[in-house]
Amino acid sequence: MPRILAIDWDRHEVRGLLVNAGPTGISVTGAWAASLATSDAAGLSGQEIGARLAAAMGGEVSGKVTTLVAVARDHVQMKLLSLPPAPLDELPEMVRFQSEREFTALGEDSALDFISISGGADAPNQVLALALSPAGMVEAREVCQAIGVVPDRIPVRGCAAAALVSRGGAVEKGKIALVVNLQVDEADLAAEAGDTVVLLRTVRLPDPSQPEARMRALIGEIRRTMAAVRQQTIDRQVDQIVICGSQSLAEAVSALSTELEVPVRAYSVTEQGPQGLAAQGLTEESLGRFAAVLGMALVEADRRAPLVDFANVRRKVEPLKFGRVQVLAAAAAAMLLFWGGLYAWRQFAEPARQLADLQARIKDVRAQAEMYKGVTTQAEAIGHWLDTDVNWLDELDAFARRVRPEPLASKDFPVANDAVITQLTLLKPPGIKAVGGKMDIQAVAKSPAASAALEERLREGTRTVSTGGGKTDRAFPGYGWSFGLDVRVPAAGEAETDLPSEARQP
Repeated sequence: MPRILAIDWDRHEVRGLLVNAGPTGISVTGAWAASLATSDAAGLSGQEIGARLAAAMGGEVSGKVTTLVAVARDHVQMKLLSLPPAPLDELPEMVRFQSEREFTALGEDSALDFISISGGADAPNQVLALALSPAGMVEAREVCQAIGVVPDRIPVRGCAAAALVSRGGAVEKGKIALVVNLQVDEADLAAEAGDTVVLLRTVRLPDPSQPEARMRALIGEIRRTMAAVRQQTIDRQVDQIVICGSQSLAEAVSALSTELEVPVRAYSVTEQGPQGLAAQGLTEESLGRFAAVLGMALVEADRRAPLVDFANVRRKVEPLKFGRVQVLAAAAAAMLLFWGGLYAWRQFAEPARQLADLQARIKDVRAQAEMYKGVTTQAEAIGHWLDTDVNWLDELDAFARRVRPEPLASKDFPVANDAVITQLTLLKPPGIKAVGGKMDIQAVAKSPAASAALEERLREGTRTVSTGGGKTDRAFPGYGWSFGLDVRVPAAGEAETDLPSEARQP
């Protein structure tokens, strides 16, 4: 009986699900959730995340198991690519070639996969290319290493939740559905048509202790995603919205449907899950965040590959042939082997000469290494300096556009989301291995929702933003909410981030 282990996490919680898939059906044998709370602003490492989950499991996972680890949007770059007509088996090479020009930082260690949206051998192809950074790959492997398993598949968390909804028959045939996977303070938004995801976003939300601000932020992000879907699919629009979570979501569905003017459906993970899920001792709120792990496990139990798998990316399959060319190559290899053996025999006949040659080479290499020792030391020092070399003029220009994407005189200026920067400190991170720079920001806003909107704009691309908390402050009339943000800025040699569309100015 195949055993499947699915793992995912966000900034606040790591989740694990173990299922058995047999001829009589699928049953849950274990479900765990562990808090990732920490005082470290940088968050936990992959090893620490895995250790928290391993402690919650208590050694219940052992033996042969197929492991799936979902990565979040933080380490994934995405680009919509338009390619000429081509057979399906030639698309991987075309996507790789085009991605090297389109992606800002696609290294040799990055895992590149794609989703084919439309096209074929007789029509132009449109694909959604996704690249997982080396840091994301290392984090996924470290989480598994701490548990004592190896990742067999590495899908994307938002796609996994969309697969669960599609498998459960919650999406009407021929329509575009927006699947919302709610987490503690963020949400995955995946627009899918049939079994294909055409758009994927992850957005930040206020925490559940602020229900009104959280609902307003969610409605705004859903509207922006719907507009992006309409633009990307040539005026096709989202026909329905499916929100994954706990049973308590049913109360908010009718209000959302009226506000968005689109049918909205609540998808209860507990009710739709297999036998034994509700009996694992987890809270209803925590089980409501199991959509991604459940989607991964059920798709694997169906013996279907995930839509995106960074552990097994799509590659061109070369047909195996053995003809005249291969025969000649084999004959040439045999001749080379023969002459190589003869040469080796001759070499063994002169062991003294070989030993002298090796000793002379070792002496030369040591002399060269000693000569360049000072140069390598200087190169390492320069490299450490370049790691923290930030183009602060360009960075401040981009920062100003993100803080206020529209001038005050604009008719479309979002007054409710206005924020005023009261203090901006530019820092070089401490430590020998520091990379990039850091911005410490103190600001005031009209409401906590405005601070969340500013935080989202500053996070675009590879920048990492962490909040320093907020409080009520009446020092600035009209701006009653004071808060702080820490922005991690990439070095000049790192990937530069494009401004968000709403921050671009002519």
